[in-house]
Amino acid sequence: MKVSKEVFGALIGASLVLTVLYPLGHRRNLKLAKRMAALLEEQLQPQDQEYTWLGGVMGFTGEFKVPGFRKVMVVYRLLPRQSVLWLPFHFLTGDRDTVQALFYLKEPPSQEIHLVKGGLLSRPKIYNLASLKEKRMKRRGSKVRVLYERDPDPAERLADFLGDELPLVRHLAVTKEKGVFYLELPLPPSHLEKGASLLGRVVHKRPALEKVI
Repeated sequence: MKVSKEVFGALIGASLVLTVLYPLGHRRNLKLAKRMAALLEEQLQPQDQEYTWLGGVMGFTGEFKVPGFRKVMVVYRLLPRQSVLWLPFHFLTGDRDTVQALFYLKEPPSQEIHLVKGGLLSRPKIYNLASLKEKRMKRRGSKVRVLYERDPDPAERLADFLGDELPLVRHLAVTKEKGVFYLELPLPPSHLEKGASLLGRVVHKRPALEKVI
């Protein structure tokens, strides 16, 4: 098959773009991961920590030994900035860099509660959804769906506990089965410090959190 000069030139140009942008995206993700790890250690002040990389520079899972908790796990997932072909699809679907933090409580909470920000498209996987009741509330400019087992009142106190960082949170969960306080944060690079600070607040204000749940 004969390839025209224009097509050949376009292929060469695309290859050059991919060659140039791949290392830029790779370095960007690596820099963000290192920055986030440093912020987590600064805010959580763990006695020990262990990191596992996710698919090269796609993020990491960090396990932290923090007083007052059985353990704290943070999953930091990054957009594939090194992949010029896949990155546009992530932006079109609304994907963002995301932090998922699991605080394993020493005492089980009294009931299961979820706070979910967003409309019909925001549907996190909740295994016993059918057994939960639902209400709506608005706090600090954010409309939130509240899913609860018995009493919805702690949801309002949880929202107040998060304070001005509540708009950062896409999903908050308190689960009885595993005794976990969970936060999911879509976290663009400009909000790394705010996100890490919120996780630090959970650690340093643990007694206030335990009174709520």
